Amino acid sequence: MLHACQQLEREGFEVTYLPVDKYGLVDMAELLHAIRKDTTLISVMTVNNEVGTIQNIKAIAKIAHDYNIYFHTDAVQAIGCLKIDVQDMDIDLMSMSAHKIHGPKGVGALYIKNGVRIDPILFGGDSQERGKRAGTENIPGIAGFGKAIEIATRNHIINNKKLKNIREYFIQKLKEKVDYIQINGHPHQKSNAIVSVSFYGIEGESIMMLLDLAGICTSTASACTSKSLLPSHVLRAMGIPDEVAQGTVRFSFGTNISKSDVDYVTDEIQKVVAKLRAISPIQAGRM
Repeated sequence: MLHACQQLEREGFEVTYLPVDKYGLVDMAELLHAIRKDTTLISVMTVNNEVGTIQNIKAIAKIAHDYNIYFHTDAVQAIGCLKIDVQDMDIDLMSMSAHKIHGPKGVGALYIKNGVRIDPILFGGDSQERGKRAGTENIPGIAGFGKAIEIATRNHIINNKKLKNIREYFIQKLKEKVDYIQINGHPHQKSNAIVSVSFYGIEGESIMMLLDLAGICTSTASACTSKSLLPSHVLRAMGIPDEVAQGTVRFSFGTNISKSDVDYVTDEIQKVVAKLRAISPIQAGRM
């Protein structure tokens, strides 16, 4: 989403970035203060893709509409994890992606509320996609996305209960095996599929590479910023110091993960952290 805002700035649009609190929640007072006479769109992620914090979408949408502003939400991380009711939440535009719910990669969708008009950016077939996007549709991908949505919706309650149990078990086991860690994001208003952990005194990049050798896939930030060596802009915005942000790793869970998988992962994390801290010039307990 940050890259989309940066692209808008390159095209001459004025973009205001809203501050967040220590949990990653948008400050409503700051949102109200940022609204100008020429503000046309407010866009906020439903679920942050790094720390899992769930935003107060319905309240933000109400503020937007009180000022006759369109409201868009990036719900890529939310679909399958949260119950989304676009009418109840009064959402004008919503972005979704198939791969987060085990659908085909490279397929997404944009929900557009009746009455909301957008200008196309790809031209050629005026009748295609109701004039919104030219080009041949990826029919197998679209069908796969539709089926993935159907399955995710049908199994929503069961999947979330399992993910919550797995997430809590992971955090419990991690705290038992590793000292000097910090769990980032909101303690309650959060996605069950994401855990962001800061390991004091060592670099997240080193943890990620050693875990990869053990067959464990993790990331140090979002996939969108995986090439960057700078501390996560999300963690910085939450007020987390750079030295702590540099030691942060994101763990994501799918519905096929078991408690035995979590036991293996936390055992490997314990080994990796002990190894790295043994050669680190920084003492974790002094951070």
